[in-house]
Amino acid sequence: MAKVVIACQGGGSHTAFTAGVLHRLLVAEDHRIVALSGTSGGAICALLAGYGPLTSSAAEAGRLLERVREANSGTTLKDRAANAWLVGLARLEAGC
Repeated sequence: MAKVVIACQGGGSHTAFTAGVLHRLLVAEDHRIVALSGTSGGAICALLAGYGPLTSSAAEAGRLLERVREANSGTTLKDRAANAWLVGLARLEAGC
């Protein structure tokens, strides 16, 4: 069985992505997560993913990660519009 070490990046969209990936990794049985770290939202994801092995409740850790993913995902029209506006501002500032 492969041993996996994971570092989770912070930031809203990164947090949503990381939560989804960790949720999948918790249910896969071809590896063992041996260490987790993270910053900002990534640290929250790392904490929740580490919760499973510590409590023998990977299912609960998965549910918690899914809630984080949903909370950080832009799913409404308002969320998507705000995201597009912010990305546009960032590109304008960067001169792209």
